[in-house]
Amino acid sequence: MNNSDNENLIENFEDDQQVYTNQPATLDFNLERQGHVPQQHRFSSTKFRERLSSIDPLEWAKNIKMPENNYYTYPCSYDLAELHRQCHYIQPDQDFLDKTTATECPCCNKQLNRKRINFLTVNMWQLLVQDYGIAAPLYFTFLKFQMILFVIIFCVYGIFFITEVNWTCSDLQNNLCLTDPHLAQEYKDACDLNTIYMFVAIDPFLSQIECSAEEDIKKGGSGFKQVYIQIAVFIIFLMNILLPLEYEIIIRYKQIKYWDKEPINHVTENKKSVYVRHLPYKMTAEEISQTICKAISMNNFDQVAKKSVLFEHKNSIQELVYIYDIHEINEMNIDRENSLLDFMITLEQMRELKETGMITTYSDKQIKTYKSFNLETLDNLFKQQLKDIMFKTQKIKSYLKNGLPYTNKVIIKFETKEQRDAAYLHYRKKWYQNLLIRYEVMKEQNRLKKLQKTQVSDLTSSLYSDSRAVSVDDLQIQSQTVQQARVSVFNQNTQLAKQQYDYSNKYVEQVHYQIGVKRGFRINGIFWENLGMDTFKRLKFRLKAIFTAAIASCLLMGSFELIYFYQNNPNQSERKSNGQLSTWEKILANCLAVLVTFLSSYTTLTILGQMAKSRRSTFTEVEESIMHFFVVIQYFLIQFFPYIATFEIWGGRNKIVACYDLVTLSIHRIIFKQIFHTFHIRHTRFWLRKRKALKNFNPKRFFQGQLNFIMTPAFLSQRGRQFNMLFILTTALCLIYICPVAVLFCLGFTIYIYFWDKYAITHNYQIDKRFTIDIFSHQIKCYQIVVLPFSIYLFLRLFWRFSWVIYSVFSVGIVMIVVIIFKKQIVKFIIFKIFRLRKKNPQTEFREQSFFRSYNKFFENLRIEQLTDILVNLFRSSENEAIKKQSID
Repeated sequence: MNNSDNENLIENFEDDQQVYTNQPATLDFNLERQGHVPQQHRFSSTKFRERLSSIDPLEWAKNIKMPENNYYTYPCSYDLAELHRQCHYIQPDQDFLDKTTATECPCCNKQLNRKRINFLTVNMWQLLVQDYGIAAPLYFTFLKFQMILFVIIFCVYGIFFITEVNWTCSDLQNNLCLTDPHLAQEYKDACDLNTIYMFVAIDPFLSQIECSAEEDIKKGGSGFKQVYIQIAVFIIFLMNILLPLEYEIIIRYKQIKYWDKEPINHVTENKKSVYVRHLPYKMTAEEISQTICKAISMNNFDQVAKKSVLFEHKNSIQELVYIYDIHEINEMNIDRENSLLDFMITLEQMRELKETGMITTYSDKQIKTYKSFNLETLDNLFKQQLKDIMFKTQKIKSYLKNGLPYTNKVIIKFETKEQRDAAYLHYRKKWYQNLLIRYEVMKEQNRLKKLQKTQVSDLTSSLYSDSRAVSVDDLQIQSQTVQQARVSVFNQNTQLAKQQYDYSNKYVEQVHYQIGVKRGFRINGIFWENLGMDTFKRLKFRLKAIFTAAIASCLLMGSFELIYFYQNNPNQSERKSNGQLSTWEKILANCLAVLVTFLSSYTTLTILGQMAKSRRSTFTEVEESIMHFFVVIQYFLIQFFPYIATFEIWGGRNKIVACYDLVTLSIHRIIFKQIFHTFHIRHTRFWLRKRKALKNFNPKRFFQGQLNFIMTPAFLSQRGRQFNMLFILTTALCLIYICPVAVLFCLGFTIYIYFWDKYAITHNYQIDKRFTIDIFSHQIKCYQIVVLPFSIYLFLRLFWRFSWVIYSVFSVGIVMIVVIIFKKQIVKFIIFKIFRLRKKNPQTEFREQSFFRSYNKFFENLRIEQLTDILVNLFRSSENEAIKKQSID
């Protein structure tokens, strides 16, 4: 397929028209590069090599013309970079708006928002939903819901708890009626402690309520206190258990209400596509269609086998995108790009040294050495860098001519959703089957690679000599014979693989067994480079990330738990409660309490950093993998372990000191999390990177694209903000039973992050459109899976003394099972019947996106061929100038 065909196909997809040709839209980078090298790549590199020793760098530098309004614009412009940064903000700086008349960024075409808003009063739904979907504003809705929930549970339980404790402590001699001396002493110790938390251990508190209720009944009263505390406790427990259903109702309510605004509701490409792995060779669309048709027809279930008729016509596949390993060539191009920048800096240093005698331009790695440079050193460095650039350019061009490594993966987009469903239904396998298949496929691929090496080695050795010796000459166009020979190298994998199989029913069964099929991806969020990376490389990155995160978590959490045990061991608690700790021991105890909270936060950051390196295929997979790891670390090990230790080991139901340490640890941890939340690592890293680049800023140290990247604001971490929100919520719902005042702290922190995040999302960050409502909902599900069992445990552990508890938990459990089974029907009934919402048709038509176009655009954005064109034109213009001078002489 030539370039004109590609352009026509892309235009057709942009116009949302169906392409009807004899062949489907097939994206194959290797086939597109088998033709002649364009005319602009021709220049006499032999003459250029001969002149290299006599080149005057300063004269040669005058002929360098870097492109304008491009990534490689040099020197860069700070004003353009600042415009690029401000265009990513919802609310740009007013000082910047006053100084510029620009309306958009020339590099990314983002509009500069000149409309002023008040972040304190702005409606986040009106501000965000049109451009970013419902995930971002839904976070603020959840924060408001959380505030209301805190107010309700505090009014239902907290006010009564605090009033009762203050009333009892105001006159212990007359109001305290406990007969158990141990419980009475604990209540007195709680009153003597006189903290801002205003609480006692749960057993002395409940015993005092029962005792006072009995005395009230003896006096002719109703014993209202004992009845009320049980009703209040059950209401809070019920609200806690039903929280996932409440969240689901809010999510679906907003999704239906803004149905026409949410892009994910109208995405169709993932519903018509599959991601196929372990293809034996680069099969054509017709071969794939025939293979699927025959394989489905042999399915044991008649209902599935009948669907093979869907693949009998020729045009059953709309798009076929072969996946290549682009990681290596991308790394090579980044290295070449850095070499070119060093080369440009060297030319500038030579000019400054000759004109002013002093060097002011230097790279980061030359900070300690640039003052010692002289013209001779720079001249040698110039020639070495020029040779290095030419060698790397030749290496990249040879790599492309030989063909990108095919990964035996492909994305297939069918004509209809029914075809996708039939193919996926037939090919889906259990996880253990996929492991066996992957093992067998890896063995087969290794065998083919060894066979390739033996058959291709003679051909490649005759075609190529030492690349370093002819690095300049290889930039020339080669003879047609050599090109045809290289084209044959492209197809070695395909030809060798085809020789191993006979296209028959037996072959179909083999392919049917080997092929791994997954559901298609949403185009917005595919990591094309990771998707095409070699299986062993991805496995190495993933195992390294998992093991590093696991080891770091074990070490940090081990330290966390040891310190927590030391803080709360019985001897330490007794000395602490009696005031026998020395000054140094008190300082150590406070430092250890702070260290515990720091370790828990640092554990979180360590896991984030490692899981982000796992080389997942899509943004959704990266986010979900972090969520799955976090539900174990964040909630069970960090949040729930202290509760289990307090109530199972240190008798926290009876001892106020153990409860006091638990509450103090929880509050300290929330405070630290809000500090990390305020100075988030993403924004901090962006600020430090920007500050380093702008300190002693010199526009000749960067390409324009590099400076733009440095100045691009960080993405808002919506997953991290939701985890922080849910962490505060869980802390409040756990501490409400023993320390209601902690709920007021959590309410205050929730109000703070509500307004801080409104400011941050409009002034500090750019919003990531890849974080969709589906990821948002998945995070809530991960949360409820871990938190609900612990909520039941905590309720039973604290209130087992009431005879009705076991029956209530059993009844609520049955209700929850029913809710889980029929959750979709319940939510639909509430939304469509009670709230009477209807889905609105979008005012603008959502066009179906193309994998073909997305993958092609990704490769173009790597700037591999763009940089090659710049360098070849640079060498060619230098040669032309030399020819002109020779003709004049």
